[in-house]
Amino acid sequence: MSLIEYFRSPYRVFVREDDARLILDFLIAHNIPFHGQKNDENTFSVLLYAPYYKAYSKLRGEKRYRNESRKRLGFFALTARYRKRKGLLVGFLMATALLVLSSLFVWDIKIEGADVIHEKVIMEALEKRGVYLGTFIPSLDTEITEQALILDVEGLSYVSINLRGTVAHVEIRERHNETEIIDRQTPSNLIATADGQIEALQITGGVATVKLGETVRKGDLLVSGIIDSAALGYRLVRARGEVLARTTKNYQANIPYETTEKVYTGKFFSQKSVKFFSKTIKLFGKDSISTSSCDKIESEKRIYLFGFIALPIFITETHFAEYELLPKTLTREEALRLAGKQILAMRETELSDAEILGIYTSVNEDGNTLQLIQQVECIIDITEEIKIETAQ
Repeated sequence: MSLIEYFRSPYRVFVREDDARLILDFLIAHNIPFHGQKNDENTFSVLLYAPYYKAYSKLRGEKRYRNESRKRLGFFALTARYRKRKGLLVGFLMATALLVLSSLFVWDIKIEGADVIHEKVIMEALEKRGVYLGTFIPSLDTEITEQALILDVEGLSYVSINLRGTVAHVEIRERHNETEIIDRQTPSNLIATADGQIEALQITGGVATVKLGETVRKGDLLVSGIIDSAALGYRLVRARGEVLARTTKNYQANIPYETTEKVYTGKFFSQKSVKFFSKTIKLFGKDSISTSSCDKIESEKRIYLFGFIALPIFITETHFAEYELLPKTLTREEALRLAGKQILAMRETELSDAEILGIYTSVNEDGNTLQLIQQVECIIDITEEIKIETAQ
């Protein structure tokens, strides 16, 4: 049932399925509008709005079809049911007043255009600038907020905030595939970050000070930003490019055999709360929970009026699973597996663009700790840019 239909509160007239043709012929013959025909378990029914239902009742009088029944639906049916209960009536009036007043506040924020930037980042930046669920709409200055958001969130090129009723529509545009702005004014050198043998030179700025096949040490100058020209004399430029070298990277992981492991006790606790706009009200749950020894899973569900109108009300449910940290002695295989994971994480971070030539592994043990050592022979870019300090 739509919202408009709910407040119009139609009547539904039920008859036996065998009498469906009779009631339809009667309604058509007397020009009585109807809609919402429904067949359900040998029963046929139609919807009549109040004026047409009165006309139907007047024409039919005391006559009814076999097993005919009539039922009012929607808003007026609800108020009729509770009209003698004054407390509910007062509550309804207060709720209506609250809805009217709440139209002056932001009920919902919808973000459009976020592809790379996470919506949570946008929401946090909006809240920092005073735009959140419950913001007093007349106090908003959307133009200032739009400008501030572009400065606050890296990667934004455009922001537009439009208020439509109680909903703030935030349209953003991200910067994609923009040409890098290259600083060619600040002079610099490129130095070596590791020992190695030069395999390739790809220089786009400055003058190379090394040659293919040459061996360099960490800290050696690879590309100079000082150019000596017979015609122009000395010039300072920004050194740019890549110097690929064959080098060996060393990685080490130490895993103690005596450690602890997380063991769940089987105790579970839950807490529920209601968030109205930005205010949170705890409903129920244990106050004595020590969250320091619990895993937490939190879920949030929004409340919708009539199933499609988003209200600024959220039900938050938090589940806690209690655990203990108990001592555990690792086997050699378990320690090796943990050490391997640690080294792999380090390699993936540092050697993501490297060409791996070989990996040499060794294991040391002293009874208390397992030590895994890996030497990775590879070809990587060993340049680091260092600014040339000049007198001002």
